[in-house]
Amino acid sequence: MKWNKWVVVFMALCTMLTVTSCLGDDDKYELSQDEMKQAMKAMKGTYTGKLKWQATSGVKYDSLNNVSYTVNDTAIIIHNFPVSSLAAGVLEGSANDSLRNAIKAAPAQDLVCAIAFYYNENFLNPHCLLNIMPYSIFIKNAEINTRKYELQVNFLNNNPNSMGYFNNERKTLEINMRTYNLMVNRQEQVGIYKTVYFQLSPNDK
Repeated sequence: MKWNKWVVVFMALCTMLTVTSCLGDDDKYELSQDEMKQAMKAMKGTYTGKLKWQATSGVKYDSLNNVSYTVNDTAIIIHNFPVSSLAAGVLEGSANDSLRNAIKAAPAQDLVCAIAFYYNENFLNPHCLLNIMPYSIFIKNAEINTRKYELQVNFLNNNPNSMGYFNNERKTLEINMRTYNLMVNRQEQVGIYKTVYFQLSPNDK
């Protein structure tokens, strides 16, 4: 999938979210517990896809093939998420090289994503939309300029760039995520980290 097509996908999801948010203003459009349980049951399983990522001002994206992700009873787990990909958000410049290299050196981790469902007409027939809520990524004992620090990258949710799309007919699940900020020893870093956008698409896309 080319980058410009990726942008089109985001725009389409934004439009769908706008429509469903308006519909959700009325209590009668809230999903029932049974509908949500039905959706989790339909999505449950293991998927394989291609993970792409790009920083805000990037002109191209990086990618990783054959990424495994699982839906269990309560969440989505992206297995062996490449934590090194988060280095794309570190601003260019020699002053940030040590931070960038520390993130690049970080090992992969399982990334757990809590989920919620947006209302859409004909829910699960054939699709449903999800709010993707990734847990924070922690990098402990990151060495920056010979000193050890704890790094924490947080993700944004309830946002058009933090959505999932499940097609019940094709049994495919697409996930979009974006970072929110970088913290060093629990202090937010301003002016050195930019947003990184992620898309995890089924292998057949």
